Amino acid sequence: MLTNPNLTQALYAGNALWFSSAVLHFGFRQAYVMRRISLRKHSKDPAIRSTPAGDKYHHDIMAYLGGMNSPLALLAWLRLFALLRPSKFFSARSSAGDAALDITALIVLGLGNLSQAVLNFTTSRKSDRWIMGKGLDRITVFDAVFTVLDWCFALARMASI
Repeated sequence: MLTNPNLTQALYAGNALWFSSAVLHFGFRQAYVMRRISLRKHSKDPAIRSTPAGDKYHHDIMAYLGGMNSPLALLAWLRLFALLRPSKFFSARSSAGDAALDITALIVLGLGNLSQAVLNFTTSRKSDRWIMGKGLDRITVFDAVFTVLDWCFALARMASI
């Protein structure tokens, strides 16, 4: 089931949308994101509480996070595009199809999601600065779910070769 082309396309589409959302929100909508995911407005420190959207220093760091998500978004979009419209540029053209490319791409996408999930469950969970890691917030859930799905699909592709 995990090697089904339609499910693989859906997984790439999900990853592409998830990482693209990170590029958009962290790269271009820092004040909005700070208000949504930080706990600044509830801080005991009045100076922090007075700037719930953060400041230019927070926004610079978030922009880098958006930039770091852009290659992962591109990888997911390219693999989705290659599955929807096969071409000589995005296909291995081997007897096993694109299994090797899918394995590599899904491991990398899974690692990108894992890096965020681990930080959500460790650093963010222990801080009073972020909502991540403290419950079923969408960032923690999607990072964890995509980590598991990406790696399960990669392992299924390995087993099918």
